[in-house]
Amino acid sequence: MKKIFFFAAFAVAVIGCNNSSSDGTMSDDTATLQAPPADNTHVDMGAAATYQPEEGDVKWQNEKLLVYENGTWVEAEKDITLDDGTLITVKGDARNKDGKTITLKEGDAVKKTGRFFDKAGKAISDAWNATKEGVRNAGEAVKEGVEDAGKAVKDGADKAGKKAKELIDSVKN
Repeated sequence: MKKIFFFAAFAVAVIGCNNSSSDGTMSDDTATLQAPPADNTHVDMGAAATYQPEEGDVKWQNEKLLVYENGTWVEAEKDITLDDGTLITVKGDARNKDGKTITLKEGDAVKKTGRFFDKAGKAISDAWNATKEGVRNAGEAVKEGVEDAGKAVKDGADKAGKKAKELIDSVKN
């Protein structure tokens, strides 16, 4: 019985986290990544900066690995190794030189230096640990949902049992 509630809570969590808008259409994530300035000025990539693509950057879009070449995004034909040794595969996995692996999410971009950005263009300060924390938070949310669902089912079963007993007692009398 607990397994059923776990899977039900997990399904609810997954459905609640999808990228669909309320009208059922998918959002267009390409608008969040901007072209580099025409004058090729340096862009400060501090934590508050938004992402600006540069030659050799990669992003995960529509289940494809794209690389920024000659001012445009083109599909990567092979895995790409970034300047810091991070390997980005055509399947969307990123593996650092310590062997830690994460899977890129829709719209994620990675500078050729190995710096990660989310689909909104915001810098991800530590993508390797952010992934672990996200998974941990999701697990805790599912656990809480399962516990709440289990309690609700138990309470409902208790109420149904009491009503059934009352009905049996009334039929006997």
